[in-house]
Amino acid sequence: MGDKPISFRDKDGNFVSAADVWNAEKLEELFNKLNPNRKLRLEREKLATSSEN
Repeated sequence: MGDKPISFRDKDGNFVSAADVWNAEKLEELFNKLNPNRKLRLEREKLATSSEN
């Protein structure tokens, strides 16, 4: 596992690193849950960027 900090246990009781548990999709879901306006802001910024090109 390299030098990833051990912070969680899986369903079998084995230690797993936070980097293995929190992948990009889960982080995105968490950020959007904690800050619902974030998703709207990201969509606005994406539209603004695409309209400039």
